[in-house]
Amino acid sequence: MYERYYGLKEKPFQLPPDPEYVFMSETHLEVFTHLKYAVQENKGFVVITGEIGAGKTTLMNVLLEKIPQDVETAVITQTNLEPREFLRRLCDEFEVGRRAVDKAQMLDALHSFLLDQYRLGRRVVLIVDESQNLPLPTIEELRMLSNLELEKEHLLQMILLGQPDLKDKLRRKELEQFSQRVSVHCHLTGLEKAETDKYIRHRLKVAGARRLDLFTKGAVDSIFEASKGIPRLINILCDAALLYGYADDLPVIDRDVIIQVVEERQDLVTETTKRPPDGALTDAYRDQITERMDTLEGHLKRLYALIDNHIKGQEDHDKDFEARILEQVRDLIEGKGNNHEPEADDLDPALENDVHYEGADGYEEEVERGFFSRFFGRVFGTR
Repeated sequence: MYERYYGLKEKPFQLPPDPEYVFMSETHLEVFTHLKYAVQENKGFVVITGEIGAGKTTLMNVLLEKIPQDVETAVITQTNLEPREFLRRLCDEFEVGRRAVDKAQMLDALHSFLLDQYRLGRRVVLIVDESQNLPLPTIEELRMLSNLELEKEHLLQMILLGQPDLKDKLRRKELEQFSQRVSVHCHLTGLEKAETDKYIRHRLKVAGARRLDLFTKGAVDSIFEASKGIPRLINILCDAALLYGYADDLPVIDRDVIIQVVEERQDLVTETTKRPPDGALTDAYRDQITERMDTLEGHLKRLYALIDNHIKGQEDHDKDFEARILEQVRDLIEGKGNNHEPEADDLDPALENDVHYEGADGYEEEVERGFFSRFFGRVFGTR
């Protein structure tokens, strides 16, 4: 829609990873270097973590393009699997053990496959994306798979990509043995402010933009502040901003456009981007906390008022109920000499189990001793 207006051959900020648009920040280049080294040196376990949209999948795609032809790879992205399901998926990826029906048969098929690849001079790499979703028993199964090795060679190298939750999971006591086998562990952070500007210009250039300063410095600063340098969020903000600019016939995108996009698309700002830097508490974040605390305090005050009203109402109800019963008891006592036989409707339901009447011409009043004991105690304050 806006491509022709801004002189673009295509949309520069589309979300699906595209090798042409790969931008290597300093952090991305460092992590990729570690990945490449781990594959070349056949390291055992490699763990790469990063925020959602930080570029983990992009790095994985670049790695797959540059992996030598003598490396057999498999990629698993659906990871919320129990051990047996995971083994089945792994066998399917390597196209082995199709007739295996139990775990032992699948493991035998995998072991035979790994040995065959080793004899052919080929190495095997397993890449597990979204690894933070792996159940603990499945992570332990991965550790057991690493036991399929020779004396000095890993038959299977595993690279785990995941969100920061993966780091927390691997710190758990029950995964201590797994953590000890991790040879390389890197964390992918967001872009710096200067890198954010370069990133935007790089994508505009690849898309054939007539001018690379399509986003003003103020706009770039606002994009960085809202996205915390996360590439996926930068793409979403920039794409929406170009659409807004096209609709308003703007030759360039300034800070006001970005502010409008952020205000109207609060769903873009995730909890991750709301967090302040480590060790820092910005004024905006402090105000946000204060506002939330004030709202919570208001909710608590209303809750306390509801509880007080409920208790007071219950106490009033109990007093009325007690007064009605005592009044009926007094009426019964005072009415002993009368020939009037009370009707059932004259009695409070609470008395029906304690008072019984008999006879047609008169009535016989039977009152349980326990009943009088309770209510006279209340009248005279002896309870």
